[in-house]
Amino acid sequence: MYWADATAEKIIKKRDRQGIEEYVVSSGITPSGHIHVGNARETLTADGIHQGLKKAGKKSKLIFVADDYDPLRKLYPFLTEEYTKYIGMPLSEIPCPEGCCNSYAEHFLNPYLNSLKDLGIEITTYRASECYKAGMYNDAIIKALDNRLKIKEILDGFRKEPLADDWYPLNVVCEKCGKMINTKILGYNSEDKTITYVCSDCGFENTVQPFDGIGKLPWRVDWPARWQIFGVTAEPMGKDHGASGGSYDTGVKISRMVYGYVPPEKMIYEWIQLKVGDKAVPMSSSAGVVFAVKDWNEICHPEILRFLLVRSKPSKHIDFDLKGIPNIVDDYDELERKYFELIEKQKNNPEEEINTNDLDKIRLYEVVTANIPEKLPVQVAYKFCSIIAQIAIADNEEIDMERAYDILSRNGYNVEEFTEFDKTRLIARLEMSKNWAKNYGEKLIINTKEQAKMEYEKLSDAQKEWVNTFIARFEALETQEITAMNLHELIYEVANSLELDPKEAFGASYAMLLSKKYGPKLGSFLASLNREKVIELYK
Repeated sequence: MYWADATAEKIIKKRDRQGIEEYVVSSGITPSGHIHVGNARETLTADGIHQGLKKAGKKSKLIFVADDYDPLRKLYPFLTEEYTKYIGMPLSEIPCPEGCCNSYAEHFLNPYLNSLKDLGIEITTYRASECYKAGMYNDAIIKALDNRLKIKEILDGFRKEPLADDWYPLNVVCEKCGKMINTKILGYNSEDKTITYVCSDCGFENTVQPFDGIGKLPWRVDWPARWQIFGVTAEPMGKDHGASGGSYDTGVKISRMVYGYVPPEKMIYEWIQLKVGDKAVPMSSSAGVVFAVKDWNEICHPEILRFLLVRSKPSKHIDFDLKGIPNIVDDYDELERKYFELIEKQKNNPEEEINTNDLDKIRLYEVVTANIPEKLPVQVAYKFCSIIAQIAIADNEEIDMERAYDILSRNGYNVEEFTEFDKTRLIARLEMSKNWAKNYGEKLIINTKEQAKMEYEKLSDAQKEWVNTFIARFEALETQEITAMNLHELIYEVANSLELDPKEAFGASYAMLLSKKYGPKLGSFLASLNREKVIELYK
């Protein structure tokens, strides 16, 4: 059984006896910097479980809580020195770094939320700043203050050094300077629900009811309070939160003993590591090791990101290599072909049972593909698209689609049978792969005539003979005969006639065309180039 459906089934077995009318699957993030692909794993894991619950016939709601009322903790590498003065203020109250959004938090949050729409995820978003200011946390704050010693005892049970005796489970936003990390509560009056606090940043002191945004619960108390407020029944968490003694363990106790709420099931996901050179480094906004979700949509289809993040169990780590995007797309295309093969098999032989492995493939494709086409669409390999996009480039840097279609025709595609869906997806893949090749992949730089001549002089006599014989045969071909298949056969035919190892023929070609020892599939590549260009370089 696909992992998300299996997880949903386990949750249902544990929770159904509680009489739950609607399951709530939660995800969240602090928008302190660029929200990256690693963060997206949590949201997509949550969505997978949400889909599993719905498949099982349960009413389910997917929510996203943006922790935008958390403070700016330090000057991150992407910020100017000017932002030093905002350290300690809630992210929602700090100006946008580029002046394009209403706040610092919105600057990083909006692109991510827009990306979720592109990913086909329907989600209800809550901003912590709005929730606190609207009074949604008021009762939770009172319970935390009334149970201060109980919460302190719980947290101390997981700490080497106990919290100070005068510690309070509340951070106060100073009414004068707006900062919250250096305010200290001096006392709490349980009768009138007021606290007295002082700010060490500006010296302001006041007695006030800490509601409607004046007070914010610290993370280890905020999280269990949130479970009760939103009725959360399931929530994925990073391995740091789920580690022994982490915020989930303390949250479970606070949830039960303070808020009287059954905590959500523990579901840990592994971090995603970004491959930088030969090393794989965990993604981190604060460390500047990121690949933002919004940037993904510039280089690849959204369903491929979903495929990357949910094809394996959340507990399995992922090394994310931008150079490997073509391989991920190939894997998705293979899954898509298998899906339509299995659906056709079910249609033609409804009584034949499909094995568990194939059922999981069907389910995976359904989960990751927001808009499933009616039939198997035309698939043009991503890597080949990147080559087409670079060859068929017009003077205005736009892709010449007439030239692109001609290249595809020479490579065995019946362009006349392309549907509108096929064309739309193809154009998107060409544009995306062009961006990928430019920024992360290998740029296709074809030699000049002078460079080709220099490479030719380095070849062995046998290779030179092959080059001369091949190009003579090539020139004799009619235009309609210049196809990938015909050229592939011609390469081997000429090599065999000269008793030359085909590898030597390929090596000679890549040297003269690209000054490399390797390159794209040679028959397809030559069929994609202008006839005159091939003749010019080989001669």
